[in-house]
Amino acid sequence: MEIERRFLVKDLSKLDLSQYRHKRIIQDYLYKDRFTAIRKRKTVIDDNVSFTYTVKTKKIGISVNELENEISEDEYNSLKVHSNFNHIDKTRYIIPYMDNLNIELDVFNDNFDGIVFAEIEFKSEEQANSVKLPEWFGNEITNKLTNSDMATRSIDEILTFIKSQTDTRN
Repeated sequence: MEIERRFLVKDLSKLDLSQYRHKRIIQDYLYKDRFTAIRKRKTVIDDNVSFTYTVKTKKIGISVNELENEISEDEYNSLKVHSNFNHIDKTRYIIPYMDNLNIELDVFNDNFDGIVFAEIEFKSEEQANSVKLPEWFGNEITNKLTNSDMATRSIDEILTFIKSQTDTRN
């Protein structure tokens, strides 16, 4: 079970991203409907490359069942992506946070260049609902915009949605 919250990012200017571990993630979706998303992912950390196949199902609130398996490069290459889905390429920075949590800061590249999200994965829904959020977090977009949404909606729709979510928090 994955329990996470996702936010737009107000301001990165006070973060020195060079001090954090990071990895490049390239993911493509093979299938998506209201209940299920299936993707393949290539992750590059320095010179190490890994490949995964993921199925996400039964999303309820901020929780989702996630089944993820490491696969070989040949298996990865044999999985055909959906021709109408957008390709996702991002750099993920791992930022240590309170209570042994990590913030996953996703800086998107290519089609989605300039979009930045922050996610925190929690151990429980209680923790997710009680944690103090960093001031540089913008509006919460949990359940409003996912990577699979980005893969299946037009880029213009995504950009319009993000613009509509202008942060009003102080």
